Amino acid sequence: MSPDKKEKDFLKTLNLYDAIAILAGAMIGSGIFVVSSHMAQEVNNTSLLLLVWLVSGIMTIIGALSYGEFSASLPHAGGQYIYLKETWGKITGFLYGWSLFLVIQTGAIAAVAVAFAKFLGGLCPGISSSLPLFYIYKLPISSQQLIAIGLIILLTFVNVFGVKLASKIQNFISATNIIALAGIIISGLFIGFNTEVLNLNLSAPINMPSFDINIFSVVAIALVGGVFAFEGWNNLTFVAAEIKNTKRNLPLALIAGTGLVIFLYLLTNIAYISVLSIDQVKNAQDGIIGAVFMQTIFGDYGKLIISIIIMIAAFGCVNSTILSGARVLYAMAKDKLFFANMSRLGKKSNAPENALYLQGLWSIVLVVSGTFSQLLDYLVFAALLFYTLTVGGLFIFRKKYPDIERPYKALGYPYLPIIYCVVSIFVEINLLIYKPMYTWPGFLIVLTGIPVYMYWQKLNKKQITK
Repeated sequence: MSPDKKEKDFLKTLNLYDAIAILAGAMIGSGIFVVSSHMAQEVNNTSLLLLVWLVSGIMTIIGALSYGEFSASLPHAGGQYIYLKETWGKITGFLYGWSLFLVIQTGAIAAVAVAFAKFLGGLCPGISSSLPLFYIYKLPISSQQLIAIGLIILLTFVNVFGVKLASKIQNFISATNIIALAGIIISGLFIGFNTEVLNLNLSAPINMPSFDINIFSVVAIALVGGVFAFEGWNNLTFVAAEIKNTKRNLPLALIAGTGLVIFLYLLTNIAYISVLSIDQVKNAQDGIIGAVFMQTIFGDYGKLIISIIIMIAAFGCVNSTILSGARVLYAMAKDKLFFANMSRLGKKSNAPENALYLQGLWSIVLVVSGTFSQLLDYLVFAALLFYTLTVGGLFIFRKKYPDIERPYKALGYPYLPIIYCVVSIFVEINLLIYKPMYTWPGFLIVLTGIPVYMYWQKLNKKQITK
């Protein structure tokens, strides 16, 4: 696809509010209620915890500012896949799309759907992961997995009916999520606020976990949690072809949406440490700091409230992730790098129905296999690598396409993209050194796309010669 080719297949039905709702829905899943506990275990200090969240937020907004230029100049379905393909070449774009389909997007769908079922199990004791109901090829299937599978099927079919219905649901869910986070912030800063706890948290000395690691490396490793919590903001670029006045609304939605979620996440973490000690944050049951926080303030009612909040957030996150991910498979198929029927749109729905079905099916396979959590841990390294390549690709993009229309130019260019790449590379190096068990497997998963890419290229050559 050349940069000047216009996307004609999709209908532009999404307005600015719809776009922000899709972005916020993809970002606000279960991460904000869980990740802080794991990050606190890495840094062992609340001041450093806030610093990690702040740096993660700054990195995310720089990414959004950079992606904004791509999105305004290349307003096509597939988003980041298109940006990588146009800057680094077809194979890089394919490896991203392949990783997205294999684990990044489908793994996220599976993980958040299971999180939904897990918290529903807190309200309905019959829903559990410990008691298998039956077996599929020796794989135990629990009631929790069945609920997760049911949610994926339900929201896949909602999206098959078209983006209008899916976006209406997303608008409501995202608004509810924002109100819920605002309620949590108010609860922490006004109702459960404990001056003594906050002072102790902020005045605590910084203790390194060992002499073999410095403070910068500790922060870098903990940043992975922040990247995971903010994951999904780039999903909005996948639906670029369906956004009205794309060249204006997509960059604006990227910046406004990420800015809003970053602001809410920072305040939520300040609320956490205004109520809970660092030990409570680190040792939260099952890592669910949101549950400990609400239970501390409201008792057993708080645990019920947070379960409902997380379920709503998970529902919206699965819907938004399903909606956006299928557009990448569609774009790859249009480029003849995936199954041809993935590029077909429904006659009435104008949705990539086949891509939605395949994405849903593979997400269900990951739920049944139970491997999605470990695979996602592996792919965090790869996801950050693709973010870095995309932001860094902005320099190549400007040189490669100097005359392309640029309705929006990345603010802070070239300094902010350079900062993003330097910090990201530093994080990646530290992950390779200190967390090799989570990095090399993810890199190998990405590399499995190379023979697949070669197969599609060979197939395309055969079709041309016929």
